[in-house]
Amino acid sequence: MKEIISYGRFHCAELLPHKNQGMEITYIDKGMMEWMVEGKPEKVEGGTVFFTLPWQVHGSLHPNEPDNTLWHVLFHLENDYPTPRDTFRFPKTFGFSPAEMKILSTAFASSNRHCLRATPAMRELMPSLVGELQSTHELRDAQAITLLRAVIVELKRIISGDAVDAETHTTSERRVQSLIDSLSSSIDQQWTLESMAGQCGIKRTQLNKVFQKLTGGTPMEYLWRIRMERAKTLLRETDVKIIDIAFECGYGSSQYFSNSFKQATGATPSAYRKRCSGLSPAESRNWKNIQFRSEEEERLRAKVFSIEKK
Repeated sequence: MKEIISYGRFHCAELLPHKNQGMEITYIDKGMMEWMVEGKPEKVEGGTVFFTLPWQVHGSLHPNEPDNTLWHVLFHLENDYPTPRDTFRFPKTFGFSPAEMKILSTAFASSNRHCLRATPAMRELMPSLVGELQSTHELRDAQAITLLRAVIVELKRIISGDAVDAETHTTSERRVQSLIDSLSSSIDQQWTLESMAGQCGIKRTQLNKVFQKLTGGTPMEYLWRIRMERAKTLLRETDVKIIDIAFECGYGSSQYFSNSFKQATGATPSAYRKRCSGLSPAESRNWKNIQFRSEEEERLRAKVFSIEKK
């Protein structure tokens, strides 16, 4: 399909600032990352969908990001649109009418947020779209266009608040979700699988299964990710001593914390604090002056980060 620039299921090890020659939609299946769009940070985590438009510079200031898996598609619009637009047009092959394109593009161009909670429909659509693009049957393109249209419309509904995650949960899932909601305020506790399972009133095997469904990772992986998220916020936004941050995030020593933090980000806590306190004037200018990444570069990155579908 000539409209598609890149697609796939990825592990994205780094996201240097860049602009794409098209619209990007990414469903984050697993992970917890900090990306920026036009210099403004947005938290990107498992169960969310992220999008950018051609003129929007996006990326990360971090050397690398925690373990993650993403379902990604990047596709051409009618033009490259190097400067901001209130409305824009999709390729004619997508089959949207002028009125529909105006509704869709206005919602995308006016959105102040680029990362939103994915609905059950979006969680199904993105893997299905990537799977179809990876297939070779004779009606692949027709089916892929149908799925991509559905992804675009569902994204608009999410942005507008017309589509919400109304998925019902079992009793075990509700208990685990309650634990997930409370973990951020109790990361200093010495949580174990046994204590988490006891908190939810279920067995450890069931706890693991439900956590995988709700967060894309195990309980301890999720705890590690939110501890790193809290640590990065404290390092970036406060002058709290590193040893105190370690204790606040549930680590018994500054060395153990430093090793875990470097594993997550590729930098020591002190180096991260120095590097990520904010964009310097020079960095801000660089972000604004970044040129489009070529299609060849984008496809090479897709190949490097691709996770073969099992």
